[in-house]
Amino acid sequence: MAVPHDSAPAMRRHPTILDVASHAGVSKSTVSNVVRGLPGVSEATRRRVRTAIRELGYRPNVLARQLVQQRTSILGVVVGDLANPFFAEMAKSVERQAAARGYTAMFCNTEGDSQSELAGVETLLEHRVAGIVFLAFSGDSRTMQETLQHQVPAVFVSCSAGWGDVVSVDDAFGGRLGTRHLVEAGHRRVAYLSIPELEDASDHARWDGYCEALKEAGLGPQLKISWTPPSDQAEIDGVERPLLDVFTGPGRATAVFASNDVAAIALQEFADRVSLHVPGDVSIVGFDDVPMAGLARIALTTVAQPRDELARLGIATIADRIEGRLKGPPKRTIVDVNLVARNSTAPLRRA
Repeated sequence: MAVPHDSAPAMRRHPTILDVASHAGVSKSTVSNVVRGLPGVSEATRRRVRTAIRELGYRPNVLARQLVQQRTSILGVVVGDLANPFFAEMAKSVERQAAARGYTAMFCNTEGDSQSELAGVETLLEHRVAGIVFLAFSGDSRTMQETLQHQVPAVFVSCSAGWGDVVSVDDAFGGRLGTRHLVEAGHRRVAYLSIPELEDASDHARWDGYCEALKEAGLGPQLKISWTPPSDQAEIDGVERPLLDVFTGPGRATAVFASNDVAAIALQEFADRVSLHVPGDVSIVGFDDVPMAGLARIALTTVAQPRDELARLGIATIADRIEGRLKGPPKRTIVDVNLVARNSTAPLRRA
């Protein structure tokens, strides 16, 4: 037999702060002070309020309180592409560090597109985020600066802009470090490889480091490869050619410094496909030290970015801005990189 509609159990009402106040025999403001951990409440009263909260199952309406304060405890996090394992690992580290400081992370995946980036930031602002953490930045500084100006603080972590706080590695030094490793192994024809997924500012800085390392060693000319994996074609010194041409003939490259690990691992796959041996025929160095770089089959030599340290310092910086401990002009913090040597590099094999 059907149960009459009006006999269905009513939805249980959530207890309010007034219910807690009545149950504990205190005022609403006293309950609020206990919930927020403010001083001025006796320990006996504090215990009574906490008991009432536990017995009633009261949960503070955090969003309502934050809207009254005109900000939330949410940090907007702009990510270039979560398919890139470096960004995925950085996002996890940022989320952990944010939680440790009492913040929640809200992510926006832009896939490196400046219009998506701007639209994503505007959406984050509509959610009244307390600040924006950029893990990648397309470089459209003027438009983004105008959007964020007088709104919320921003910190650029593992990327850079001149108008916000920056926590980053020295990309140019990393480029020199990776290229020097190849030069010191006896390689005299070293190519630079980049792919579209890397933002321009980092790419340019790492290229500059590569060029400086060749100049220091008295080597040249530079050899720049712009490649979109898994194509067999690439732009080589500005000319569209088969990628294999770089590694064949008398002037062939015997080593490659790749601007990130995604490019380096893609080149390892290409080498396997065209029967080039790594590191026998070509040594490869990457940049980032993503988790898969350490797998035995890949064993990629790479310039390691300290993800956890970058995330910790980035969240500390923006939290200090939000909470008023950091004032004044943008702060720039540079974190050291180091070379992790694995099996994708070897001394030049003489003919």
